[in-house]
Amino acid sequence: MRGLTMELSISHPALLAISDEDPSRSFFGGAQEWYSTEWSRRAGCGPTCASNILAYLALTRPALLPLYGYEGMGRADFARHMEDVYPHLTPGSAGLNRVELFSDGVVAYAGERGILLEPHVLALPGRMTWGRPVVSRLAEFIKAGLTSDCPVGFLNLHRGKEKNLQSWHWVTIVGAELGEDKLMVTVSDEGRQIELDLRLWYQTTPMRGALAYFTETSAAAPQLDTGNAKDAKAP
Repeated sequence: MRGLTMELSISHPALLAISDEDPSRSFFGGAQEWYSTEWSRRAGCGPTCASNILAYLALTRPALLPLYGYEGMGRADFARHMEDVYPHLTPGSAGLNRVELFSDGVVAYAGERGILLEPHVLALPGRMTWGRPVVSRLAEFIKAGLTSDCPVGFLNLHRGKEKNLQSWHWVTIVGAELGEDKLMVTVSDEGRQIELDLRLWYQTTPMRGALAYFTETSAAAPQLDTGNAKDAKAP
């Protein structure tokens, strides 16, 4: 029926709450400013997003516990986790601007800890690209990720008209409100929980982006969903 919406979320979003030494302050997911070097603080949104996803998988699946090597979710421990993840998703001169760099890095980090993860990736071409997926394809992909109980990494290279979003940036989707004319998402961005109109972004961005989530597998086989797009990879 027209006008109906569906609300989705990972099962335990509170697990991404990070405490601070100052008891009056807390965070929702990691913040790239916690990295130890200037470059990683400037360009570390991709590994920060991956750190959120990996920590959540570890905290919700006993078999995946090695993906997070610390006892609690305090800021100091989570920052150490981010440093552990970083070598596998080290940003280049243009940051982590290709989704393959993100998905391959997450799989490599997990593999080093004896865990096979299967990446699920949807490439999102810019607005003027022939064969671009319809916006409902984004909703279907986000629904699949959240119902599998995995946060969804989201890369955008230009924020379009979505003013709450930084350009050339990764954020972590933890919830969504989906409808025929609606695609609102809840994300972790720089240690904050914010809302984004992903439909507005997709309708107005001139540049590409991507979505990615991960599931456990006994025989990892990466799947790249290009949505029949011509420019699924970075130029």
